[in-house]
Amino acid sequence: MGRPPRRLPCPPPPEHPLPASEDVLRALAQVMAPLARLLLASGLDYTRLAAELKPLFIEQARLELLRSGQKDTDSAISLLSGVHRKDVREWRTNGLSGRIAQEMSISSQVFARWVQDPLYRDRRKRPKPLPRLGPAPSFDSLARSVTQDIHPFTALTDLLRLGLVTVKTVKGQEWIVPHREGFVPPPGSRDLLDLFGANLSDHAAAAVGNLLGQPPQLEQSVFAEGVTPESSRELGELARKLWAQARAEMITEATRRYAADQGRADATCRLRFGAYYWAEDVSQQTPQPDPTATGDDRDDA
Repeated sequence: MGRPPRRLPCPPPPEHPLPASEDVLRALAQVMAPLARLLLASGLDYTRLAAELKPLFIEQARLELLRSGQKDTDSAISLLSGVHRKDVREWRTNGLSGRIAQEMSISSQVFARWVQDPLYRDRRKRPKPLPRLGPAPSFDSLARSVTQDIHPFTALTDLLRLGLVTVKTVKGQEWIVPHREGFVPPPGSRDLLDLFGANLSDHAAAAVGNLLGQPPQLEQSVFAEGVTPESSRELGELARKLWAQARAEMITEATRRYAADQGRADATCRLRFGAYYWAEDVSQQTPQPDPTATGDDRDDA
């Protein structure tokens, strides 16, 4: 007699109804539109994106199998992800991920400490100008409180490159003046791209978790349509004002709790709290097509 057939896995039914696949695709098309714009502006086409998506689908398929109590075989991963088995084998041979986890840059860490540490803030809880050299509070002491491996001059040079600080000389002494809007790297910089990836990733994680029935996370917005450009600008200023208030309060409380939680074995969580504001003139949303363009790029014979 032959061996009895293997028992089929019986994953538990989902606790909450999942969205229909076609509805998910429609929603993702909205999400992907601005990202496709970034890709094309950066010289990245569909073929390059598809190649980069393969390991992402493989990794998430493996995690989904493990979450449901199934074995993460090459066949199971291939079936769930839609990626060919040979690509799954190559991925497994080369490691679980070809991407390198990026740490926060030294300049980001220095500016974060500047914002959080009461020693380096003014009475309005904003990062205050600091003498470049000397005992605390100075920029030298600030940078050295973050790391002893990087010279303060190197951290200052990077902050100057990013336009996040300026140097002013008062009575022969150099003062480092921070950007009042906080850590906002200039357009096109690697630092801004890192923030872009981190912010959108966590925002998407909160939204997807809510869709899949995980413990509810804060992910809401206020929407209005039919206002004038002037009203839009004024509402944008209000949004910045409200964010500044919420940001200052969150930094104070997060700093207090971080200090209290140091050394605890269960201090393993991370969090991100953010806000965004977007406004556009919907009457000018779609550029007019070039009337001289045709659908055929071949040269006439």
